[in-house]
Amino acid sequence: MSGGDDSTGRRILIINGNPARQRSSFSSALAQAYHDGAIEAGHMVHTVRLADLAFDPILHEGYQGVQPAEPDIAAVQAQITWAQHVVFIYPMWQFGIPALVKGFCERAFTPGFAYDVKAKNPMQAALLRGRSARLIQTMGMPQAFYEIVFRAHGGKAFRSLLSFCGFNPVRATYLGMIEQGQTTRERHLARVRRLGGQAL
Repeated sequence: MSGGDDSTGRRILIINGNPARQRSSFSSALAQAYHDGAIEAGHMVHTVRLADLAFDPILHEGYQGVQPAEPDIAAVQAQITWAQHVVFIYPMWQFGIPALVKGFCERAFTPGFAYDVKAKNPMQAALLRGRSARLIQTMGMPQAFYEIVFRAHGGKAFRSLLSFCGFNPVRATYLGMIEQGQTTRERHLARVRRLGGQAL
């Protein structure tokens, strides 16, 4: 899914991290809302569904061996290189990101692509500078409860990874109470569409 050719717009990559293979998930609706808002504002957009990709999400040898990137991972790395702004949309599972998203990050944000393991200063190891990121995380609990009681620790860990790779700023939008009915979902969709228009 892509569109927009206005050179004044930003290059945006949307990564739908919902592991569900059906295209009727709320994550897909949010991805479409962000896409539509961005296209209307003149931005250029590519969308990736992690559930559609063919790759091994397990880094079997850790960082002690070499595990070549599958074609789908290499293709998304090229899209990340192209992008100026990357948006991750996913449901919160067990207070964190789904295993598929974690596996994707381990396989895509690798040494030599996302950061330089030979950098003398760890604070200067980032290789993906010049890009911003947005996390859009859905959950059943209220947003305030997640942020105040649980301190949004799952989101913070993900933001830390992206910051280490050079994304700045890394913003997060937590959408709570998604099981409370269509009115709540429509409000979330409208909010995400506005974010797309602003490329935030």
